[in-house]
Amino acid sequence: MSRLEDGLRWALRRQEPSPDFTARVLSRLSAAPARKACWWMSFRLAAVAAACVLMALGGLEYRRYHQGQVAKQQVLAALRIAGSKLKLVQQKVSNVSASTKGNL
Repeated sequence: MSRLEDGLRWALRRQEPSPDFTARVLSRLSAAPARKACWWMSFRLAAVAAACVLMALGGLEYRRYHQGQVAKQQVLAALRIAGSKLKLVQQKVSNVSASTKGNL
C-alpha cells in the first residue's frame, strides 16, 4: 500500500472514547443555554409566507385577467360574425322588397 493509504488508515482508525466522555458531553449539554428563536427568524418566516401568498394570488389574478381577455376576443369575434350575417340578411330583404315593389 502507499504511504497515503497507510496514513489515512491510521488517521481513521477506530478509537474508544475516554471513560469520562459521557460525563463531559452531558455537562456541556446542561451548561449550554437553550437556543431561543430570534425575532428576525420569525419575521423572515412571515415574510416568506406573505411572499408565497402574494405570488399565489398574483397568479390567480393573472389567470383571471387572461381568461377575461380571451373571452372578450371571443365575444368580439362572435359579434363580427353576427353583424356580417345580419348584413347579408338585410341585403337579401332589401333585394326581395325592391323586386316586389317593381312587380306591384
